[in-house]
Amino acid sequence: MNALDRPLISVHFPKASGSSFRLALEAAFGHPAVLRSYDCDPLDPANPMWIYPHWFSRHRPRDVKPFAVVHGHLPIVKYELLPSAYRVVMLREPVENLISIYYFWKHLISIGYRAHALFEFVKDQRLSLLEVAEMPSMRRLMSSSYFGGYDMARFDVIGTHDNRTAFVEAVSKLIGVPLSAHIRENVTPTSEERDNVLADAKVNARLRLLLQDDIRFYEACAGLSNGSRRFFGLRRIVRLCSSPRGNAT
Repeated sequence: MNALDRPLISVHFPKASGSSFRLALEAAFGHPAVLRSYDCDPLDPANPMWIYPHWFSRHRPRDVKPFAVVHGHLPIVKYELLPSAYRVVMLREPVENLISIYYFWKHLISIGYRAHALFEFVKDQRLSLLEVAEMPSMRRLMSSSYFGGYDMARFDVIGTHDNRTAFVEAVSKLIGVPLSAHIRENVTPTSEERDNVLADAKVNARLRLLLQDDIRFYEACAGLSNGSRRFFGLRRIVRLCSSPRGNAT
């Protein structure tokens, strides 16, 4: 199997092809070399980062041995004490992302899936799409829950879901290991209801208003806004928006 000169920390941002990318990493490095880090989900109210911030800060790992790769729903600050690590993440346009999360959760609810308290609250209260978008942790999923206060310039590669192939190629080049961009996993099932929401201009306008902080954050990260470099002081970000589009869903 392949080896790395330093660890790779890969943030699995929800519904941005993270499951597919994890499988690509496991195919390249072998399952034993990839740590699936899902015990510190930024959306989980029981996350120690929210319960006891000082304890969380003191107990952050200083290495990830025997693993070569860490991938999961995780706050990037958890691995802040590994200064030499590669850091990568793939993001997704916030309105499209929130809609995908909501309908993926509806699918999980339909099969009796159980998860953290936020998911269970959405399930028990049968919240609508707009109600989920109003929840503080979902409204600022990107700009606060996952990356609040973090210098995004520390990431070596920031990709976008609609340029998935370019992201995988950029990470492959960064680490010197070929990764497959063709693996697909955990895709949100299609539905007529979801398609109707995606086409509903009124709903989309409301979502854009609710998610405006995340939209600005995403556009800056993706290099879509003219002021993005000044906004984040970007140094090493690989900008992918002008690259050929991948076949992502």
